[in-house]
Amino acid sequence: MALVTTLATILKTYEYSETSKILRLLTRDHGLCSVIAKGARRPKSRFGGLLEPFTDGVATFYAREGRELHTLSVFELRRERQALGGELTRYAGAGLLTEIALRFAPAAPDTELFDQLGRGLDRLLEERGDLETAMLEETWKLIVHLGFAPNTERCCLCDRSVTIGERIQFDLMGGGIICRRCQPLAKNLSLRQLSSTARAELSTLVRGGRGDGRPLESARVQRDLLRDFVAYHLADHQPLNSFRFLEERLG
Repeated sequence: MALVTTLATILKTYEYSETSKILRLLTRDHGLCSVIAKGARRPKSRFGGLLEPFTDGVATFYAREGRELHTLSVFELRRERQALGGELTRYAGAGLLTEIALRFAPAAPDTELFDQLGRGLDRLLEERGDLETAMLEETWKLIVHLGFAPNTERCCLCDRSVTIGERIQFDLMGGGIICRRCQPLAKNLSLRQLSSTARAELSTLVRGGRGDGRPLESARVQRDLLRDFVAYHLADHQPLNSFRFLEERLG
């Protein structure tokens, strides 16, 4: 049994018995980990009220070789983000980021993913501009890092560079745009019509976004496309639970 100390972000918590919690962590040095915090639900727990989603800290736990559940010894707070719960749109966006990390993070440690998640949660906590734009930008950053960047500049069938202003469609199955000449060849149910504005804004989102807090003209189109793209390429054609909650908030 090895004692491990690592930076960690709490992605999700589960009640376990009347006194304990199970935590799903994204750690900087060990990737995704599950730990049990014994006694965390007791009124005078040594963990206090620290063990909540979106919280960053230094986790020390006893790692058992060959086991998926380890025992948390200490969680030293570095950054709490409980204010995200004060506004449901911020909370829903943060839930989307953590669900993506929980479900799709690689087994091996990924320090850039860990750092990017922290930056995304901080932005949603502090954003004073358009929250939906911030959520879209930060979610695409995670998806691009995970290796699922869509092609927004060249046709995914003929590889021709597509100029801004050309009428195009987005092919969910192909993972990118389809030029006007190739559209008759792409007769499937995964096509989405994109205006020139929506295509330009998608390209900006995939490249990291503007970061200026201004609302997108095609915000609803972008949200629907992101939901369907993630479902198609990462989630076995099923929308993430966080998207359902987010759409209830945004309409």
